[in-house]
Amino acid sequence: MVTGISKYTLGFARIACAVVVGSLFASPTLAEEPDRLAGIVEPVVAKKPLKLGVTLVHLNDDFWKGIAYGIADEAKRSNVTVAQISIAGAYGNVTQQFSQIETLQSLGVDYVVLGAAAYKGYDPQLKRLKDAGIGVIAAGIPVDSKNVDFGVTQDDGAIGVGLAKEICEAAGSDKAGVIALPGPAGAEWARLRLDGLEQALKACPNVTLVKGAVTGGLELEQGLTQASDMLQKNSDTKFIFTPVIPLGLGAAQAARQSGIQAQVVSATIVREALPLIKNDRLLALTSEPGILMGRLIVQFAIRDHEKLSKGDEFKTEGMAYPTIFTNNAVITKKNVDTYGYDVYDLPPKDWSLNIKQ
Repeated sequence: MVTGISKYTLGFARIACAVVVGSLFASPTLAEEPDRLAGIVEPVVAKKPLKLGVTLVHLNDDFWKGIAYGIADEAKRSNVTVAQISIAGAYGNVTQQFSQIETLQSLGVDYVVLGAAAYKGYDPQLKRLKDAGIGVIAAGIPVDSKNVDFGVTQDDGAIGVGLAKEICEAAGSDKAGVIALPGPAGAEWARLRLDGLEQALKACPNVTLVKGAVTGGLELEQGLTQASDMLQKNSDTKFIFTPVIPLGLGAAQAARQSGIQAQVVSATIVREALPLIKNDRLLALTSEPGILMGRLIVQFAIRDHEKLSKGDEFKTEGMAYPTIFTNNAVITKKNVDTYGYDVYDLPPKDWSLNIKQ
């Protein structure tokens, strides 16, 4: 996880340059074959039998669905077996996920890929996997356990920093109020994004931040209700932060209904959000390249299993386990028509997966 202001400062630089690094996230031309691994690692095919078992929070959005798609598709390309993909159903459903982990262990998998439904509480369960000789890969979000072989995720603090940068630039020298919807309790990734935003906004003395209450949901309806209430109490609001786009879509609807000209900044690309960027209801949206994460999970599982070099992409400072962070491009009106959504973020519309809960 990200800790300390120095990490946020580094994250600011990383996000600021993400749009510039065209080789990673620009849409390929018709003459080019898109790099499905974004130049992070060269693809390899498994030479030894390798079986993965997967349990993710849910498949209700394109982030988690993208991770599932990336794992499933990359496994087919790379001679890897995916024994089962299960879903917990929602954040907080840890008991459900514990049962799924036990099932995956009984299937004789080599690695359990875990998109944890909560940050804490998994260490005893994961230690039992390690004692049984099964590796653990943290997918998409952090988990509080040292019994993880490696993680593939994003710098959530840097997401908040990048969105703060867009707010500061848009506000200029004018006074601007920002309201923040923190997201659900126990979601470490949401807390890190808000912390990153809050730290970075300190560089903009004309911008004031008002944080809302931690809630229990991520749905559009939750964003609509909470943002409507906060806008009534803070009529000088110019910008609304939400840690994830379903809340952001609700916040944008709340701003429109209230008649307050407030722009939303959020994370996770969904097709419904793209028109809102073009008509200025969304100021900025950071990518969360779930497909890329899924592919990298498979590729680095092969390398770990076959004792191949994993390169120097993994970070360990301040981390409970080695972690690779994908870049998160910031999508604005400047690049909304050129970013490679279908390569890195959005699984095919007609793609579905047989899952078990």
